[in-house]
Amino acid sequence: MEDNKEELKNNTAEGNEGAGEVDTQTTEKNQNEGNADVDVKAEAQKIADAMVAKKMKGMPTKEELKAFKDWQEAQKTEAEKQAEKETEYQKTLSKNTELEKENKAFKAGVNSDDVDYVVFKVSKMEGEFDENLEKFLKDNPKYLGKEQEQGNKQTSNGLQTQKQANSNESGVTAILKAKHPELFK
Repeated sequence: MEDNKEELKNNTAEGNEGAGEVDTQTTEKNQNEGNADVDVKAEAQKIADAMVAKKMKGMPTKEELKAFKDWQEAQKTEAEKQAEKETEYQKTLSKNTELEKENKAFKAGVNSDDVDYVVFKVSKMEGEFDENLEKFLKDNPKYLGKEQEQGNKQTSNGLQTQKQANSNESGVTAILKAKHPELFK
């Protein structure tokens, strides 16, 4: 029996040797591929770093750039400085004019979603902005805000509420009056 056990061990060992080598080769191959990927990435990073270093070799530092910009600013003539101030002033002036037009449109009761469109359309019209805005809103009342509309409106909970155009009450008071009119008799 001991001879049979030895033969089985030898047969098993001999049979597994080939299989063991295949598994070992596959594992080593996968490990080598993983290392190859890491090696390739490391090589690529080294090459990229070398290229960046080569390009940056002739570039000035941040301090040198700042000193150059300061020198450039000092070299400008008074006329150039005045021209820069004038262009900045014109930009500010046009922004101010645009904001005034938007403000007038809001005060006229235009929906906040439609203000840009209305201001654009009215600005393209010839004549005074205020008069054109009034005429445009008269011709296109759909751009007026919901506060300006008279009449009943169906709310989300199914109750009818009355909107008033020029209410001197605060929003909270108006809501309380709508829900509890008996409190304000």
